[in-house]
Amino acid sequence: MEKRSATAGELRDNVRQNQLFWAHSEDRQYHRMYKTGKIVRKGLGATFDFLRSSKFLYSSVFLLGIVLRGIPELLVPQYPVGYETITHYAPPMFAFREQGLADVFVEFFRFGPLFYTLMWFAHVMSRAHPYLILKVVGPLLYGGLTVSFLLFLKRGLRLDGKMAFVATLLLVFQVAALRESWDRFRNVLGLIFVFAALTALRSDHRFRWPLVAGLAVFTALSREYIALVLFVAVLGFAFLERKDRMMSLIALAPALVVFAVINFPRQLWWSYILDGQCGQYASGSYWWVVQDAFSIFAVCFLPLLPLVVKGFRRDGLLDPMIGLLLLGSFSVIVSPWFAVPGYQRWMVLLVFPFSVYAVRGFERFRLFDKRGFRKLVVILLIFMVIGVGYSSGAFSYVVLPNSWVPNNLVQSSIGWNQIDDVRGILRWLNEKAASNSSILVEERFYGWTLIYLKRANDDVKVIAYTANSLPQHALEKALSDGFRWIYLIWYTDSSWKNFEILYSQNNVSIFLYQSEAAARAL
Repeated sequence: MEKRSATAGELRDNVRQNQLFWAHSEDRQYHRMYKTGKIVRKGLGATFDFLRSSKFLYSSVFLLGIVLRGIPELLVPQYPVGYETITHYAPPMFAFREQGLADVFVEFFRFGPLFYTLMWFAHVMSRAHPYLILKVVGPLLYGGLTVSFLLFLKRGLRLDGKMAFVATLLLVFQVAALRESWDRFRNVLGLIFVFAALTALRSDHRFRWPLVAGLAVFTALSREYIALVLFVAVLGFAFLERKDRMMSLIALAPALVVFAVINFPRQLWWSYILDGQCGQYASGSYWWVVQDAFSIFAVCFLPLLPLVVKGFRRDGLLDPMIGLLLLGSFSVIVSPWFAVPGYQRWMVLLVFPFSVYAVRGFERFRLFDKRGFRKLVVILLIFMVIGVGYSSGAFSYVVLPNSWVPNNLVQSSIGWNQIDDVRGILRWLNEKAASNSSILVEERFYGWTLIYLKRANDDVKVIAYTANSLPQHALEKALSDGFRWIYLIWYTDSSWKNFEILYSQNNVSIFLYQSEAAARAL
């Protein structure tokens, strides 16, 4: 067959169809590109909105707190860092699986039951090792504290967002704040509730007073002297502002009842001087106490002090708080025989009002202005470097000897190179100790003894005495309780009256109190 040639009309139709096809293809491509661009623009807009939002601000400081406090935990994978983590938190956690929630709450009611209750839940639900739980909890609590403090600055003290962020950033990298997060987990938990309660106090929320009441109870159940800070701040603010005095007292009433039950009966003052007596908290001479107090203050606040002095101004919320903290910090210097208990722990808490004064110092030095902004960045970078060095153990300016602030956070109650020695001598004592005996344990060895001396408090009574104090008070208690065999765990190169070394492993030893009964038995 002869092939027919296309007519001119058919050719025009084919050209038109091709044009329509490519036009539709271009429309589809354009539509797809338009949709993709719309999604990208929407995503970028949402991202920028988030970066400008309060959520980003809170998320940033939360992650910053976690990362900074998590550095020492990553550097020491075997054990949790911190003094109290081993001394007070880890030992009871090993027994949590055999205890019920009510048992834990009642047992630790006088020692911050809320934290131990939360640890009971974490241990029972996760079945994780107590050491691992504590390594995770420390950074999480520090992150939570930074968020709570930022919220307090913005809504409680009503600082603008820029000043509030800088003050929180300054706080996070402070040696005093990092030291508090190192092992004072009950304090950090209580402080989270304190700043949340003070924020609620200054809010216009219709449930303001129930929130203050509930958060105050949580604070009292976390740590009793942290609750005292909240009580003084709330009631002092009501008194100074001359408003809501009765409502403040009513809101705090449940927490005050909890506080009273927890603390009664408890000694409300300590004597830090030996003065011929063996007081439980006696540390040495008056000049030693004075030197220790000023050493702690210097290592915590000396770099920050010029900004604090420049930025100090009266504030209805901060005035009562700092008044209590200064009283607790320095009453030992005025009256060492009749002092507020624990000057070290009150002093470290000064970091919170000091951070507020410091950022106001930035403002008075005009560092938030365009001309001073570079200086502000440089100062913040210096504090950041100091904080990272202190957290990681890379370097530290904390060189003054003191009883409270460690050289860095990569430490426990004893040196890492001493842990195996302590475990070794405790295993030896577990096999060799006489029945119905006791062991005197300074606070730094207390947790290790409870964990690794399997006979602890079964037929070997553990009698603890406070850190940096003498064992006479504990010895007198052991003798008055009728123990004839009294052991002591301490360093090998030390000498104690009427104690002799029984067993040593490198620089740690088990000592025996010299009595005729003990000599005949061994």
